[in-house]
Amino acid sequence: MSSLLSLVSAVPSGRPRPVLLDHRDYATAVIRQGAPVPWTDLAALTGHVQQVHALLDPDATWLDGGALYAAHLAAHPGLVEQMGARSRTGYPLRVLLADEDGAERMVRTARTLAEACRRPLVVSVPSPAVWLGRAHALTGHRLESVGEIAADTASMYLAEWLGRLGGLPVALVVLDARTSPGDPVIEVPERLEALSALTNVAAHFDWSVAVRHDAGLEIEGVAVGVVPDGFWAGGADLPDGDALLATIPASATPERVLDQLAVLC
Repeated sequence: MSSLLSLVSAVPSGRPRPVLLDHRDYATAVIRQGAPVPWTDLAALTGHVQQVHALLDPDATWLDGGALYAAHLAAHPGLVEQMGARSRTGYPLRVLLADEDGAERMVRTARTLAEACRRPLVVSVPSPAVWLGRAHALTGHRLESVGEIAADTASMYLAEWLGRLGGLPVALVVLDARTSPGDPVIEVPERLEALSALTNVAAHFDWSVAVRHDAGLEIEGVAVGVVPDGFWAGGADLPDGDALLATIPASATPERVLDQLAVLC
């Protein structure tokens, strides 16, 4: 039984089904009043996430690995220089994920938040192809597109990195394949069946793994419904599923958010 299925069978909040909340934009706008999330200050970050849990009561602690690494790189410009030492496709991501300081920061942060909030973790990171493209862009060796072979190589780098999280209470790993303006073209859409290096690591640790697309979430073994953004304004119904994944928009009204959270109970 995967950790996510265990969460479905014993929902910490007492809701009929677990709610997994991607709250970064909303929490930044409402709780932090526009101030950035303090990714490099573990004590402040822990306090922030505890505030989020006190307000929203999610059934898992959402950890945005992409945002954490962006903050780590901003604080360590020398690492960006190392990533750009070679222009070979995949080299910047390989250096980034092999960085001991970054990996240790990720593990320490994840463990601290899990212990402080007493909830399992949802670890969200860019998908292999997306992270590959963004790592190149940081170094100036920009890619116009990411092909299937390059994406497969990136998935092996990411799989090795994920193994470092093996001692943590991870319920779900979300590989975010949604692209942003400026990202390279992904020539072949990333699908779970093609990411065997990652799914094998997840299976070894009894984690669930999903690929997040604009159209929804691809996952095996448990049905996860993606809540439409309109739900937080009271204008959309809840999807079917054993669990729900929701992103609260930054523009959502706090009073309405609390009302809609009550609908989930």
